Amino acid sequence: MPKRKPLIFISYRGGDAQWAPDLVHNELAAKFGKKAVFKAGPSLRAGDEFPPILEDMAASCPVMLVCIGPQWLAAKNPDGTRRLDDARDWVRREIELALTNGNRVIPLLLGDRDEISIPAPEDLPVDIARLVHRQAVRLEPGGRLRITLPDLVAQLTDLVPDLAERKRSRDNSGIKAEADIGKVKGKAVVVRADGNEPHRVDAKLKADVITATGEVTVVDLLQQPRT
Repeated sequence: MPKRKPLIFISYRGGDAQWAPDLVHNELAAKFGKKAVFKAGPSLRAGDEFPPILEDMAASCPVMLVCIGPQWLAAKNPDGTRRLDDARDWVRREIELALTNGNRVIPLLLGDRDEISIPAPEDLPVDIARLVHRQAVRLEPGGRLRITLPDLVAQLTDLVPDLAERKRSRDNSGIKAEADIGKVKGKAVVVRADGNEPHRVDAKLKADVITATGEVTVVDLLQQPRT
């Protein structure tokens, strides 16, 4: 089975509204699965050569969330120059790759309307100025997160069919199934649904593929879409 590639790339600038990128990553990973979401840091392994990985993911993920907080536009290098004006700036490079490859790039505004808005075209380098013409989504901290974060998940689910499939699979993975386990020998039953991580369930399960390994029996259960 081919390896599933991430579908969502989270672009962020370290130190800018730091509460948000990790929160967004954790929420999307919980809803769609960890392998559906790429964020530099948790998605990289120790020793990975990150430049080619970041470039590949930024170019290939069909959706990019560009996290824009109060310091995103004005962040500076140690020499006082603006980081976005540096062609080697990773945030700028990621966005350029996503736009060039025709991906859906979504500005994610981190804060209320008095705190943050979409930049003006003249405030951005030419190669990413098209970002300002993309419909933005606002993520507000505090009590509004109960509304704005689920809304982000809902919009992504509607936009990308593969995300809807993964979310449905995640939602179904905890199902307690009626199953016939008379032929299963072993002391534990683990159900693996649609390639997700194994989940232990109370099962009375009809399955075509049953594999016994030691004291654990793994059952590959193909979930049916909900109607």
